[in-house]
Amino acid sequence: MEKRETKALNVKFTPNEHKILKTIGGGNMTEGFRIAVMWAAHFHNLGLNPDMNLDVIGLVVVSTTDNYPNE
Repeated sequence: MEKRETKALNVKFTPNEHKILKTIGGGNMTEGFRIAVMWAAHFHNLGLNPDMNLDVIGLVVVSTTDNYPNE
């Protein structure tokens, strides 16, 4: 079984960031933070970096029930 990290991290969030993390985590800010880090790692692995202009980055979502996923 994978051993979990036990180190703590103290980060101060704005009220808006707090609300966003709770929303992402389904009411749990810690889970929202984990999900945000997971997505950040995913996009980093795809080549996205902080210097990129996010106004030109597109996101496509395809449903698993989509009859035409390649269009």
